[in-house]
Amino acid sequence: MKGLFRQHRTARQDQIEIFRHLARRGGLRAARRFFAQSEATFQRLATLPNLGTAFDPSDPRYAGVRYCPVLRFKSYVIFYRPVPDGIEILRILHGSRDLEVLLTSVLDDETEDEDAPEAE
Repeated sequence: MKGLFRQHRTARQDQIEIFRHLARRGGLRAARRFFAQSEATFQRLATLPNLGTAFDPSDPRYAGVRYCPVLRFKSYVIFYRPVPDGIEILRILHGSRDLEVLLTSVLDDETEDEDAPEAE
């Protein structure tokens, strides 16, 4: 089944932090619009995972990572990876931030999780 999305815990934290920032700066109405538009963008990307642009730095950890701005909030960028049933959302970041460094933190967490011994 296609069209599903799941958020990495860091992406969920990003979404909440952006919501809070917008609520303080632009009011609750703007924050709610952001939340609704980010969710709509997630669903759209889950249905059409190749819609975004390939994120292509030289680091192989970024293989398969794509990005797309949030609908109507173009300053905020969703980084995601297509998976068999839809997409995995890695981060939601303001475009003026050091995107590569912030995205690397999520990819490094995944590498550590893979290296950790399984609990019995």
